[in-house]
Amino acid sequence: MSTSAHGPSSQTDVAWQTRALAPWHARRAWVLDQQIAIAETPAPTGHESARAALLQPRFVAAGCTNVRRDHVGNLIVRIQPGTLHNADASGGRAREVAAIACLAHLDTVFAADASLRVTREGTQVRCPGIGDNSRGLAAMLALASTLHMPEIAARMTRTVDIVATVGEEGDGNLRGARAYFDALAEKSELTHAAIAVDGPGDSTIVHHAVGSHRMRLHFHGQGGHSWANAGTPNPVHAAGTLIASIARLANRERPHAVITVSRMGGGETLTSIPRDAWLDVDIRAIDPARVTRLVGSIRQLAERAADDESRTRPTLALHARSEFIGERPGGSLDIAHPLVRAAALATERAGRVPRSASASTDANVPLARDIPAIAIGAGGTGGDAHTPGEWFDDDGSDVGLVRLLDLITTLACAPARGRA
Repeated sequence: MSTSAHGPSSQTDVAWQTRALAPWHARRAWVLDQQIAIAETPAPTGHESARAALLQPRFVAAGCTNVRRDHVGNLIVRIQPGTLHNADASGGRAREVAAIACLAHLDTVFAADASLRVTREGTQVRCPGIGDNSRGLAAMLALASTLHMPEIAARMTRTVDIVATVGEEGDGNLRGARAYFDALAEKSELTHAAIAVDGPGDSTIVHHAVGSHRMRLHFHGQGGHSWANAGTPNPVHAAGTLIASIARLANRERPHAVITVSRMGGGETLTSIPRDAWLDVDIRAIDPARVTRLVGSIRQLAERAADDESRTRPTLALHARSEFIGERPGGSLDIAHPLVRAAALATERAGRVPRSASASTDANVPLARDIPAIAIGAGGTGGDAHTPGEWFDDDGSDVGLVRLLDLITTLACAPARGRA
């Protein structure tokens, strides 16, 4: 991922920014303290209010005066530049300038009663959700403080919205990001660029948004006694056949798509032929057309599994149906896009080699609406996300944090000439 031919690269161009952001290299402990407090606050998808309540006064303490929650529970912090940069050429009324949106999700995949006990060993911290996405939210507090620093506030030309979103994980279906961008569209407010801040990291730039479709496949039949009604079509058998067929399809589609049977259930008693069975399928690909095609293929496989199981007793044939659970739109920005180049330059200034990546984040929503968007990490390293053993290593985490602050302040302070 090369940037040598694009954009400002001399030390003079960014000298003021380097000076302004330098204090964050010494504030790792403060950021980690925020991160731990966030991780210790439960935020299951659909129940993020306690975490939003924790963050709201912390944004106010950082100097933010426009802090609110919207109708779905997003916490939205709007930081606006002075009127000097927003005045028209004649010095008259303020003109509209497209904003920067920075999104970090509030929710976790863990249940409300999950143990959120933090353990520390050296620079490593363990706790469910410590990286995904307590790190991103802690970075948003650092961003709020940064944008209120006099040297940066005096140069801001664009409004920055910090959005702590609900419903990013699992069944949340990107509810918070959708609601935020829906509200902007209703008010005809423009977005210059969107950056989703998700987890640790200091070198990857997610500019390929992986789209997904989630569906539940149901099989319904007559049921009966396992001995007296032997031969009656069995929904669980059909579900098993379908799972095997999906596994073969998944093997053929990699690496262009990923298909996962993630949950299954059915049956009523140990000694009965079940009446019902179901399974959930998660289909992911960058190409939306491929996702659509695979949805159709899996529906056909379900019908075939029901027919095969019903062949011995066609009068008691199983019924198969599919249920839509949710979807995430896909999309992509070219590696040469100005937003991707800006992120790559910030990565290089941080002393890291920029790497292209693909993922599914809040950035999927703006990308699907033709708003330039990427996702990046907020420093440090981590692993075992979405498991009780999730860990975060704070060693060198300031590098990724400063990269993030560098990118956003670059965008917020650049001449306002339209979208990135």
